[in-house]
Amino acid sequence: MSRWRAESTYLGRYIGSGAFNTLVGFAVIFLAMWAGFSPSAANISGYAAGFILGFVLSKKIVFRSNGSFVKESVRYLIAFLGAFALNFIVLHIALDKLELAAVLAQIVAAIAYTLAMYALTRFYVFSPVLASKSTRQ
Repeated sequence: MSRWRAESTYLGRYIGSGAFNTLVGFAVIFLAMWAGFSPSAANISGYAAGFILGFVLSKKIVFRSNGSFVKESVRYLIAFLGAFALNFIVLHIALDKLELAAVLAQIVAAIAYTLAMYALTRFYVFSPVLASKSTRQ
């Protein structure tokens, strides 16, 4: 399979599983906002709810990884924290500096998170290079 086709396959599966995970996350975020949580607290709640689901979908469906569960879960946590930090920064810029409505700010922050998380999961968490290094040690 060509590199371009392989990447397209990963992207397609990532988009499909991500859409499902996003629906779950946004459901939690908007339900929390409706219940009176601040946009920041609602955001944290939504991303916490999607963390485990995102790892399982990425490992089993998107990248179909047979790598070490422990090593990949630690790398996933690191990637998640980095992407979520970016999300949180973008959310606050969108709310405080750009003065976007809370719903639109959540969507903009989610886009930043999604792009960062794809790159991190593809090239760091489930990297075939890292997986082959860990099996040789």
